[in-house]
Amino acid sequence: MFDASGVSRGPVWPMTANGITRFSLPQIPEGPRSRPVIAMDYNLYVRHSGGFERPSKADEFADRTYDAFRAAFDAQYQGKRIPLELGFHFTLMNDGAYWNALERFAGEVCTRPDVECISYRDYVSRQRGHEKQASVGG
Repeated sequence: MFDASGVSRGPVWPMTANGITRFSLPQIPEGPRSRPVIAMDYNLYVRHSGGFERPSKADEFADRTYDAFRAAFDAQYQGKRIPLELGFHFTLMNDGAYWNALERFAGEVCTRPDVECISYRDYVSRQRGHEKQASVGG
């Protein structure tokens, strides 16, 4: 069992207590002033456009999102290697800006032989010893 409703100041290791693994979406630096935002598409949508569709700025929003994800990933990849959790509703907010950023990001990092992009369920199963590690990328 798992609970993925938490929020943290940055990437943190999932904790398990009483059989429940608790995950937290991290706040990550984003935008020109590197203000923290929860690493979720909806939070970026509200940050970028106040929750209103602005399709003419989709490329700008996608680039900002990608840059934030990549910087947060690189900090962990080159540091403590704490898993980076990202939250997505998989809707096309701001003309698909966040989906496009995720596809670009995942296409670059999830294919690395020393990186895995897995679901919460797979993470929990692995921690309980029920699943083997993936052999190549996500």
